[in-house]
Amino acid sequence: MTEKLQKLIEKLIKLPGIGPRHAMRLILALLEWPDEDVRELGETVAVLKEGHVLCERCFNFSDNGLCSICANGKRNQHRIAVVERVTDLATMEKAGIFDGVYHVLGGAINPAGGYLPEKLKVHELIIRVNELKGSANPAKIEVILATNPTTYGETTALYIEQELKPLGVLITRLARGLASGTTIEYADESTLANALKNRK
Repeated sequence: MTEKLQKLIEKLIKLPGIGPRHAMRLILALLEWPDEDVRELGETVAVLKEGHVLCERCFNFSDNGLCSICANGKRNQHRIAVVERVTDLATMEKAGIFDGVYHVLGGAINPAGGYLPEKLKVHELIIRVNELKGSANPAKIEVILATNPTTYGETTALYIEQELKPLGVLITRLARGLASGTTIEYADESTLANALKNRK
């Protein structure tokens, strides 16, 4: 294998979910692209971290100071969904049913993986909620904890809830329970417990 290809493989396998074989397949696909497309990809990657990359308010991707969601005057700025990653935000946006704004934490509390509360954007969330309290009735502010239903997501949600409680704003969680199309027979204990707890 050439030194050039080996170097590219070493860079690609640093990406999540990419192993040496997958990296090789990506390189083979790139070799089939027109020269101009490969050049454009390289230029795009080269300037990726120049200028604004993340929204200064919610930490979504942005080319400007604020992302398109935070800058949209039609969105309810007093309803904030706290998500772990930008991919979670994108999934919620795709559903098209949430009219509020977001706050991206950048992960979930996972001490073994090096993700302590200080590494997440929790402090920024508290500052943001305090700023909102200065311009609105705290009773009208809602923080929706939309972390993933994993051990790390639950731990993160509990931590944030404790940090936000003194601020006197409404704190809610996404409902947990049985998914549409599933049967009770195959539901695990945790899912069934949440379904009963969140029944309507």
